[in-house]
Amino acid sequence: MIVNTVEPGSLAEAAGITPGDEIVSINDKQIRDPIDYRFYSSDEFLEIEIKRGENFFRVKIEKDYDDDLGVIFEEIQYRHCGNKCIFCFVDQNPPGLRDALYFKDEDYRLSFIYGNYVTLTNVSKNDLQRIVEQRLSPLYVSVHATDLETRKRMLGIRGDDKLLEKINFLADNGIDIHAQIVLCPGINDGKILDQTIDDLANLFPAAQSIAIVPLGLTRHRQKLYPLQPVTPKFSAKIIEQLEPRSVVFKKKLGQYLIYLADEFYLQAKKPLPPADRYDEFPQIENGVGMTREFLDSFKEQMASFPHRIKQPIRMTMVTAKSADPVLRKEIYPLLAKIENLSVEIVSVTNRFYGHSVTVTGLLTGQDIFHQLKLIDPAELILLPGNCVNYAGVFLDEWTPEKLSKELNQRLLVFDDDWISLLQNLNTFPDLAKV
Repeated sequence: MIVNTVEPGSLAEAAGITPGDEIVSINDKQIRDPIDYRFYSSDEFLEIEIKRGENFFRVKIEKDYDDDLGVIFEEIQYRHCGNKCIFCFVDQNPPGLRDALYFKDEDYRLSFIYGNYVTLTNVSKNDLQRIVEQRLSPLYVSVHATDLETRKRMLGIRGDDKLLEKINFLADNGIDIHAQIVLCPGINDGKILDQTIDDLANLFPAAQSIAIVPLGLTRHRQKLYPLQPVTPKFSAKIIEQLEPRSVVFKKKLGQYLIYLADEFYLQAKKPLPPADRYDEFPQIENGVGMTREFLDSFKEQMASFPHRIKQPIRMTMVTAKSADPVLRKEIYPLLAKIENLSVEIVSVTNRFYGHSVTVTGLLTGQDIFHQLKLIDPAELILLPGNCVNYAGVFLDEWTPEKLSKELNQRLLVFDDDWISLLQNLNTFPDLAKV
């Protein structure tokens, strides 16, 4: 834990801590990462061991319980995944992308901090003890299958990684788990899926949710394990298999426990479940219930929509194949009622990853560009918020600024705040306030 910055006027500065120092321990507890630091620095009396160059020394700090020391650390190294999952999306990336898109993380700390999914294959007994001691809950666990042979096949591992022992230990010690099952037709479906759900349900309430998501297949699968795609027929079969089970869980446990990714309903052309089917939306960041939340948010805001905007404006809404029918049926007719607003929905074909990839989160700047340059320009282009990362960059390194410049059109990465958007259209082109 190397100190990068010491905030002026902070407790750390007063104690003589400087950039470049290594925080070795606090109250004789080894500091390995930001979690250790936060956990052990919360005490009111701290004795901190510091390494500066080749020298070690200690400083003492007395503080209030919630006072921060005022140090920012250099980024630490996180654990790399040693599995060889047959469905791994990272292996299906084309060459030439930024390095971060090829890094396979498998670190329970990232699971706790950011909600990343981990298989727990590399978690030791000491790790499990630490998770319990520091209350690193909840964790997001990629289970895929509890049947050992199926799990070994799917994760590309040779031995028994003792998954059930690990999650039982965590559950017995009060650590909550949100489980994920990436469904691969012909491998972990059918009876294997039922067994996996049963094993996880036995851990309720520690097992808080079970998300069922379809595998993603790109066109970059040369020399990879042959896998079958999730089809509309398969999606309908999964809904038929699991919806009745979720109702049983609701009656027995008070929550549905099993939550299907939106793609299953969209592919099967089945109605999306109502909001209460998702309980508290425990895995919405995993694409489970995201479409329902989007639609409900739109409808809640409708009452505040203007009947007209002051000047005629043409707006293009960018989407992907899976969400296209939803937008056309649920969103377009209501926006079309607003006088002076012309809306066009453009479904972008994913050429970068392949036509079978149909979600907005995997759209690239270049694919959006090639699709939009074929149609008449609009005053404003709306991009789905999840097609760029936290830094505002598409998967192919394009940025919204580059896309806007190449198209010579104004665009907005949209956060679903329809009221602000429509209000600002009245002061167009001053859309920077949206």
